[in-house]
Amino acid sequence: MGAGAPIRRRIAILLALIVAGCAPARIDSTPAGDSLDAIERELEADIAVLASDDFEGRRPGTAGEAKTLRHLAQEWQEAGLESGTNDPANPWFVPVSLQLDQPDRSTATFHRGRRTIAVPEGSVHLYTSGRRALLERSPVLYVGRQGESLDRSELAGRVALMAWDHPRHLEQREALIEKGAAAVLAIVPDAADLAELVERRAEGSYRLAGAEDGAALYGLISAEGAQALLGERRAAELRAAADREGFRPVPLDIEAELEATSLPGEVRTHNLIARLPGSKPGSGAVLLLAHWDHFGRCAGGEGARAICNGAVDNASGLAVLSAVARRLTRGPRLDRDVYFLATTAEEWGLLGARAFAQDPPLPLDAIVAAFNVDTSAIAPRGGPVALVGNGMTALDAEVERVIAAAGREPGDPEYANRYVRRQDGWALLQHDVPTLMVSSAFADHEALEAFMRDRYHRPSDVAGGVELGGAAEDVLLHVALVRHFANVASYPAGAR
Repeated sequence: MGAGAPIRRRIAILLALIVAGCAPARIDSTPAGDSLDAIERELEADIAVLASDDFEGRRPGTAGEAKTLRHLAQEWQEAGLESGTNDPANPWFVPVSLQLDQPDRSTATFHRGRRTIAVPEGSVHLYTSGRRALLERSPVLYVGRQGESLDRSELAGRVALMAWDHPRHLEQREALIEKGAAAVLAIVPDAADLAELVERRAEGSYRLAGAEDGAALYGLISAEGAQALLGERRAAELRAAADREGFRPVPLDIEAELEATSLPGEVRTHNLIARLPGSKPGSGAVLLLAHWDHFGRCAGGEGARAICNGAVDNASGLAVLSAVARRLTRGPRLDRDVYFLATTAEEWGLLGARAFAQDPPLPLDAIVAAFNVDTSAIAPRGGPVALVGNGMTALDAEVERVIAAAGREPGDPEYANRYVRRQDGWALLQHDVPTLMVSSAFADHEALEAFMRDRYHRPSDVAGGVELGGAAEDVLLHVALVRHFANVASYPAGAR
């Protein structure tokens, strides 16, 4: 649920106070050390603040947003950065207007020929990204785990019935919608997962204000609902078939009538943009970014039990950015400007990054390299480094040389690229900004998958006891990356 007018006024007042206090930045005279132990302590302290209950899960448009942005702005000013908005009317903080779509009502009726198929009450939950979406007697197609590999001709006008219990379900659902499925219905076999998804979705979802209202229709169905729809035996057969190589979507003898409506609202949120000025104006810029937002209150229960604090995702990424900023400001002045961007509403579709790309403070083609930092506190020291976005820019060879010079080993690029569409770098890549995520976390398959299974987007993602060894090494690696790409001698490409 988005913030009401009183909360928005409080946020505006807090941000105004922050802006009023934006005096010329100073460089800390007693900077933290560069030993890995010292960096770990530094990261731990930042994460403890950003992922504390006081920040209420950092949901856009809430008082938790104001606290988050105030903390980050103060940290970055003290590190020696200045406002990077290039807008005197909005120093440091760039407003981003979001449309809030809060579920209102929905109905789902299924037919086999002239017969209506009875499904358990409450087993189907439908949502729309617009005011209203209506579908009348559309054929249902079982797609299992497929989506990105399917042709538009296979999906157009059909309800895609997909599996939810696999790592790429978000990418699959997005691909099915993009390729013309009339609606997407995901089978969620675990009752607890379904309840959590329904409860979180009841708070509403965001999109950029003014974005085209395509009124996409999508939903969730329980295992019991799928069995009632398909028949228990048929449901098991389809699930087994989807796991076999060469599986193709199966048309079902079912038609669906679906309708969902939502209540519109508006939320005003912000990106935070800072800059470390270079000594050679016009030579381009390097961009570092991390999203500051999370889900706020996202689970049943009271008090802390209801907060998704987002310690790993993504307080850890913000902590890495702050640590990098402190080290860059006390080194020799760089040739190129370095921009630091903390984005809003990443969790709702990379919206802050998309807003930045639509209205950037510098020409996008002036950015010679961009590095996104997300979900950093996963891997221990001494592990490999993955490139999320490998093969999608001209940066790979240069980055790999910096990794090698730092004594690090490359990770599996194919595995890391499974996550490329789920992070802010994807929004920039779509605008031809050369962007990578250089990360030890996404090179450690076992640790990352354990996090995704047990803590990702859950109240259990809290500060304390998180693994910071790889993140500390990533701080020093990002310092080296920025120095390499911000130096016109070591990277003479300049603006593209």
